[in-house]
Amino acid sequence: MDNRNKEVTATFSTHYGAMLTKKKLGDRCTLRPVPRSLSSSCGTCAVVRDSSVEELKNAAGEYLEGVFEVADERYIKLL
Repeated sequence: MDNRNKEVTATFSTHYGAMLTKKKLGDRCTLRPVPRSLSSSCGTCAVVRDSSVEELKNAAGEYLEGVFEVADERYIKLL
């Protein structure tokens, strides 16, 4: 699924995974506290714009826990 031109929220199993993703995606990625409705694993999520789910999977690798988009003030799970 291609999510280019959209903003998605990615959750991670570790803080290291979030930092690694930020390093690989650069300015398109902003690290924030993860909403508790999504995860309680590492406490950090990445809000990413202009990126496909596949690109996120490649950047985060095994650390990626989930990818969500916001629709009608709700999180919709993409992965």
